[in-house]
Formats: sequence, C-alpha cells, structure tokens
Amino acid sequence: MYEIYGGWAILDQSRVSGFKSRPTVEKDISLVVEKDRIIDIGKTKNIREKYKFSDSLGSKEWVISPGFIDGHLHSSQRPTIGKVKSAKLLEWLKAIWKWEGSMTKSDAKKCAETTYRELLASGVTSFLDYTSVRHTNEAFKVAEKIGLRATIGKTMMDRNSIPALLEDTDQSLRETEKLIRKWHGSAKGRLRYSITPRFGITCTDELLRGAIKLSKKYRAIITTHAHENRGEIAYDKKNYQGKSAIMHFDDIGLLGENTLLVHGVWLTTNELEALARTKTAYIHCPGSNIMLKSGSANVNKILKAGIRLGLGSDIGAYKRVGQFDQMQLAIRVQKQNHKFLRPQTSFFLATQGSADAMGLGKETGSLKIGKKADIVLLEPGRVGTRSLVDRIVNHCKPANVRKVIVDGKLLFDRE
Repeated sequence: MYEIYGGWAILDQSRVSGFKSRPTVEKDISLVVEKDRIIDIGKTKNIREKYKFSDSLGSKEWVISPGFIDGHLHSSQRPTIGKVKSAKLLEWLKAIWKWEGSMTKSDAKKCAETTYRELLASGVTSFLDYTSVRHTNEAFKVAEKIGLRATIGKTMMDRNSIPALLEDTDQSLRETEKLIRKWHGSAKGRLRYSITPRFGITCTDELLRGAIKLSKKYRAIITTHAHENRGEIAYDKKNYQGKSAIMHFDDIGLLGENTLLVHGVWLTTNELEALARTKTAYIHCPGSNIMLKSGSANVNKILKAGIRLGLGSDIGAYKRVGQFDQMQLAIRVQKQNHKFLRPQTSFFLATQGSADAMGLGKETGSLKIGKKADIVLLEPGRVGTRSLVDRIVNHCKPANVRKVIVDGKLLFDRE
C-alpha cells in the first residue's frame, strides 16, 4: 500500500456527461493505492493519519490526474509520419499501404516500442492500436513488457487492397480468432483484443459479418474507420446501393454497444440517430482530420446526441501520439468550424470519454475509489484551482508529465 499526493487532484468525472463535464478540482489530496487499485481518496492530512504507507509519491507543486487515454492510433505507420504531404485520405492510403506491405516483424516491433514509450512519456496509460495486417503479435509483446493498458488489433482487408496486404476472407477471420485466443484478457486483463476491419471500402460483408460473430463469441470490441472523408463516403454509397457505410453497418448488425467507429467527420441527422439508438461509440481525431484535409467532426452535436465520444492521435496521419495536442486541436477546430468547446469537455474526452468509448469506463478514466490505479502526476506551473484544467488542456505538453502509474505500478519517472 502506498500514497500518491499532490497540491491538487482532478477527481471523479463519472457523474457527469461529456457535454456538461465539470471535473472536480480539490486541493491537498492523497490517493491510497493497494496493488492495482485506488482504495481511498481524501485530504492528505486525514489520509496520513488513517494509513501507514510503504512509499509516498508526489509533490505539493504537482497535480494528480487520471491517466490519458489515446483512443486511436496506428503504431505500424510511425515511419510514414511527414513523408506523404498535401494528400487526402484515399491518395494518402496508397503510400501508407506500400510501407505496411513491406514491413517486417522487426519493423513492427520497433514501431510499437518507440510509439508506446512515447505514449507513456506523454501521460497516456491506455490506448487502442490499429496495427497492420501482419505482425500484431509483436505489438502485444511490447505492450505486455512495458506495462501499459492496451487494446490492439490486426487490420483486416479482403478487397480493394494492394496484393501485399490483401487477405482471403477465411484466412483473415482465422488469424483474428487465433490472436483473440492468445491475447484477449491476458496480463490479468490489462491487454485486450480489438477486431479491426479497416473500413467498408476494403472489407466485404462476409468479412464484416464474421467480425460480428467473433465480437459476440469473445466479447471483444470491433473498431473501424467510418465517415472520415467525402471521397470515402461517395465510394461507400456506390458499394452499398446509395446508403452510407453507417446505415449499411446498421443493416447488417455491425453497430452496437461493442462497436467503436473512428472519425465521424460527416454525419447526418439520420446517422447520428442510428448511432445513438445502437449505443455505438466514436473516436474524434482532430489532428489527422486537419492533416488530411478531411473536415472537422461536430463534437458538440455528437455529444448532444448522447453518443460516447473519445479522442485519438491517429498517427501516422498525425505527427505525435498522446492527448495534449489533441485536446488543444479539438478546441481550435470547434471554434473555427462549429461552436466553442470548453477545456473541461476536451479533458473529459481525453480521459473518461475515451475510456467509456472503448468499454473501459468502469475500470479507468477517472480518479475514483475502486478504479484501476492509472494515474499521471503533472507539474503545470503556478495555477489556481479554478484555472487548473484550462491550464493543463491549453498549455501543458509531455514535458509537464512527472510520473505515470499504470495498474498501480510506476512505469515512468522523469526525475
């Protein structure tokens, strides 16, 4: 049993919605950690009178924050960052696939190692990684070794792909099931599998229906890209007799509480209603949407519809993993194109919002008694209690991260 203490703590957000999120900030707080969970929270003076600790981590100058959660990234695309410029999604993918098709097992391991270390140094305690068609085992091995809470899946593509990445439908499903059996729920539940068909353009209905069956059989989430780019949507409508990918996914039973879609830049009222009705979640990736000129998702509209929403860095379309950039960009994009997004809401999306979207909301995403001890200690500089969240969202960078704890274990220490 040990103590984590700080001059401030950003406490439980689970009682509020993303749209109306108002994180509670309290001064002079200590958390009591036993094994992998938070077992008590209170004023430092009272906590220290109540318990005897084996160790104590923290500083009166630091803030205790829930760990950040990166809801969507591609570690295998790391070497492509910055190499494809001024391209929109479908053109950009051609270059990305060329790299993925040539990637070796050693490449995949190096990509995962570099990406996951950077995530940790930026205060991310949990993430969802959409690897390439092959070498997904390497990503899981790295996540297991480092100690992060990881949801990982191999890309599935059985049509409209380059030969080096094209799969037979049955082969793709068999390989996916093999990976699920090996990794889903491993490391005492810290590692999970995500069934990851790339998107409608590259996946037949046979493959998607197979993914649905696997999801139900193993209680694993499905994640896929949808409604990122207007060219993609037009392509989908040709494939689906005039229907969008989302409405087609609804027809075949792909939408649901265990499904996580990514981007949602161009959503109609009918599509928002279908997502809300089926309890489907979304991940917003403002950085990559800017880089690929895809447009901007209307965050407030999505949240008002009651849809679970989180944030993702989406490398390699974006240049860095982690949530500091994405929290800032989410606010900027909404201000330019839609409505004002409060810093408190952006912070929610990067923590509890992403946890809820990924199906981890009961275990992580906020500082609450009984939840996993996934915690970040930040040094944001001199701030008052009322401006603390604003300071973290709008001004902090990975350099402000002092310590990172996952599952109760100290994994990163900048000192």
